[in-house]
Amino acid sequence: MCGIAGIIEKNNDVDIKELKLMCDQLSLRGPDAEGFFIENNIGLGHRRLSVIDLNTGDQPMFSQDKSISIVYNGEIYNFQTLRTELEDKKHTFRTQSDTEVIINGYIEFGIDKLLQKLEGMFVFALFDKNKSMVYIARDKFGEKPLYYFVNNDKFLFASELKAFNNILTTPSISKFGLNYFLSLNYIPAPYTIYKDVFKLKASCYITISSDFDYSITQYYNLLEKISKQKKYSDFNKCKSELKDMLFDSVKKRMIADVPIGVFLSGGIDSSIIASIMSRISNKPINTFSIGFKEKTFDESDRAKIIANNIKSNHTIHFLDYSDVVNLVDGIIHHFDEPFGDSSAIPTYYVAKLAREKVTVVLTGDCADELFIGYDKYLGPYYTEKYRNLPSFVKGITKGIISIIPHTKMTNAMLRKIKKVINNAFLNDFDLHYNLMCLGFNDDERSHILINGNFLDIKQNISDIYNSFETNSSLEKGIYTDLNIVLEGDMLPKVDRMCMKNSLEARVPFLDSKIVEAAYRMPINYKLKGNDKKHILKETFKDLLPKETLKFSKKGFAAPIDYWLQNELNKELNEVISEKFINEQNIFNYEEITRIYYEHMNKKENHMNKLWNIYVFQKWYRTKILNKVTVN
Repeated sequence: MCGIAGIIEKNNDVDIKELKLMCDQLSLRGPDAEGFFIENNIGLGHRRLSVIDLNTGDQPMFSQDKSISIVYNGEIYNFQTLRTELEDKKHTFRTQSDTEVIINGYIEFGIDKLLQKLEGMFVFALFDKNKSMVYIARDKFGEKPLYYFVNNDKFLFASELKAFNNILTTPSISKFGLNYFLSLNYIPAPYTIYKDVFKLKASCYITISSDFDYSITQYYNLLEKISKQKKYSDFNKCKSELKDMLFDSVKKRMIADVPIGVFLSGGIDSSIIASIMSRISNKPINTFSIGFKEKTFDESDRAKIIANNIKSNHTIHFLDYSDVVNLVDGIIHHFDEPFGDSSAIPTYYVAKLAREKVTVVLTGDCADELFIGYDKYLGPYYTEKYRNLPSFVKGITKGIISIIPHTKMTNAMLRKIKKVINNAFLNDFDLHYNLMCLGFNDDERSHILINGNFLDIKQNISDIYNSFETNSSLEKGIYTDLNIVLEGDMLPKVDRMCMKNSLEARVPFLDSKIVEAAYRMPINYKLKGNDKKHILKETFKDLLPKETLKFSKKGFAAPIDYWLQNELNKELNEVISEKFINEQNIFNYEEITRIYYEHMNKKENHMNKLWNIYVFQKWYRTKILNKVTVN
């Protein structure tokens, strides 16, 4: 895995010092080598983590006539098939790398057809000297990140926001970014926390011409793709094809010239990937798990069952609260913008653990979004049950729930029941939208933001939800999550925490054939009654110990509530103090204080809201304090 950066000047030649400064910020993504290409007003930079073709894969890479230059971050899993196709068309190769396949593929097919053919995770910038054109592309589902900044004089792009540190000397906060973060706990593309910096959306590429005009084109549309394919009608045939596709996807993602392993959480998704790897490999695979000494958060016993079953080389490290809290600052700041998914913390640790032995890991990510794995997808089921209760029973239930204090024993149960009660009478979209909002809902956000900082983001999400023309609200919901939650939360979390440890992560479930197949499956293949991921369990039950099929989902959580009341409480009070809040001029101090005391007095569980505010304030204090306006 690697990091890329680039500068395109409108009127001046590129300064290599500026380009090198950008690339230096990406050193953890590419610790093995660096390279630069500059031709007048165009500069491309690269930092390399060597994974495939260790001896001849350095970048920038060029076509044989030097007319094409490329910097590239990622892996193309079908590059060997494409290479054979290109060789049949008389293209020659000097390296064994997938980078050269992209170059020759562009020469043969052009940018659109090439991108449609590529199966993998990637961003790349390709300069065509003959056309005086630069193309900057991102993979179909957003596994690899790409940020860009543009003003009247220059266009900059990079794999991470930190590459723009020397440019963003007096940045403005984006109202879209601010409101998305406070609602969702993260900021999805195309927005960032900065007004003038954007993320390139998944399945898109930027074209920049010699006269500095630029445009964005979408080259892959999942809904158009599946509209031309038939729905599955035979469950057993669907299982057979899913098994073949996932075995093939795992096999392709195991190709590397360095040691590989797998994150093994103990959940069904990573257990399936690990079990398939063990079947494919001719030697014991490497599995890695993190355990918590606090059993509420610990799944290590589950992981051990799988590791024993597949006879892997299993490595586990147990964390205590004190081990973790000392590195919270570094983990939060590594995202460069507010990112409130606390599972990034244990993800960092398991990545750190794995990097001691391997350079590449496979993960079980994306199965929840494809095969209905989250509890929120049961929201319609439980809200309907509640609505059908007699009125007096609903009243009694609501009254009892309102007076039960939030304690360690009651928190999880109360949080779920209150979500059902509070959302019971919403329409399908509003229910899904509220369950997406892990921070503040719209009404809460309108009260905590002042000075016109509140902005409606609901319509943007509604547009995605309703773009899927289906009668199934669940299908609309999982499509929305694939576009927003996966790209904005799950994939950045794994990418950043692995790259912080110079570790490459690969996601077998995110093969486009599997994604498209998942959308051809009837909902009852995935959700049978309350049995989430039904088809996954049925398809791979022969690989897994029987008891693991009945495990409930725990998630990869961190003990943030404990920290906010103990080790982090002093700093939390500092960043929500009346002086800090009033000088900041973004938040309503009275509302923030109310939320704080309701939580600390156990009247309500505002853990996620307080963590959301804490993360934002830490970012603000570190990156922005006294240098910002909100726009």
